[in-house]
Amino acid sequence: MPRSRKTAVLTITAALIALTPAVAAVAVRSDDTPASGTPAASAAGPAAPEPGAEQAAADTKARLAAESIVDIPVRFTVQNVNRTLASCPVDGKTYQVSGHLTAPKAVLDGGAGPRTVTLYEHGIAAGEWYWRLDAPGYHHAEELAKKGHASLTIDRIGYGASDKPDGFGSCIGGQADIAHQIVEQLRAGSYRTEQEGRAPVAFNKVMLAGQSNGGQVSQIEAYSFQDVDGLVLMDWTDLGLTPQANARFFSSLQTCLRGGSAVDGASGPGGYAYYDMGTEEFKAGNFHDSDPGVVALSAPHQNRHPCGDMASQLGSVLVDLRHLKDIKVPVLFLYGEKDARVQGGAEHRALFTGSSDTQLIEIPEAGHYMGMARNAPQVHASLADWLTKHQSG
Repeated sequence: MPRSRKTAVLTITAALIALTPAVAAVAVRSDDTPASGTPAASAAGPAAPEPGAEQAAADTKARLAAESIVDIPVRFTVQNVNRTLASCPVDGKTYQVSGHLTAPKAVLDGGAGPRTVTLYEHGIAAGEWYWRLDAPGYHHAEELAKKGHASLTIDRIGYGASDKPDGFGSCIGGQADIAHQIVEQLRAGSYRTEQEGRAPVAFNKVMLAGQSNGGQVSQIEAYSFQDVDGLVLMDWTDLGLTPQANARFFSSLQTCLRGGSAVDGASGPGGYAYYDMGTEEFKAGNFHDSDPGVVALSAPHQNRHPCGDMASQLGSVLVDLRHLKDIKVPVLFLYGEKDARVQGGAEHRALFTGSSDTQLIEIPEAGHYMGMARNAPQVHASLADWLTKHQSG
């Protein structure tokens, strides 16, 4: 076993030993033995794509064009290094991060004037798709563009269209360092666009937003590099994970302790695991008061995550608790009222003593994926108002 894999596995083992009471309290099972007792075949992976998925994507493209919204595929060359305060092992290699820059045409074509963009970091069981669901009213980047804001959505390394390292060669601190590199490239305009005739633009201000453990990635980036102009944390707290979240977490760790599986199930690099075992767990953990069509469109996107990210998460919480006070920029906290995985938003907010500008908003009846709830318009409106207030300050 390569040294980086050994280090990550030892980190996981140490975390499990340190948290033995928590481990004993959950129902541990493997990828082949669902906790529910259902046959493994029904719980092994995501749902099949919805029959209308291709048409939904075409409809989104047409809608964006009609709304004068520019949607540009972009790529960032990054080094998988970790210079953050949250120490954890990475492989040090070069990777490509893929994403989309989505904004009102006027923002990108407005000459040399001030520009603000928000970089979005997805959670452990999601991907760029979370911000770009092909359903009217639920495509986050589109809804923010309609309100005048530019968004950069990405697949983190190990996910979706971005490069995929061995799952033990990635970690939470490394993901935060990559976010920092992307922030730097956004400011310099040194990333690559993949639309003919469209040159990259430089942004004067960069906001950083993260959902679920993408929130942890974002706050590590913010206190380690002090380079963003504002921070948005969605559905993340360091000390408020629910019993359901802990059960999923420690069960998935068991898969990683056995070495994980290939990122695509039968192909690609190894060292990956599902956070939720099967579609029903995925739905139960992430959705509340959501339109069934939205849930059906989302479920096929369920993905495996790098084991190294999970292995490093617990240790990074301890670092967070020492350094959240070092974040000085404005912070917005957004939570779903019915989140089955994260609670304690007010307690988390109280840890940010270094910022003189914090705001907490709870979205009624929304679950962990509050952007997929029926009250998603409230998420978009609240965030857009906050961004408008802070992008000119």
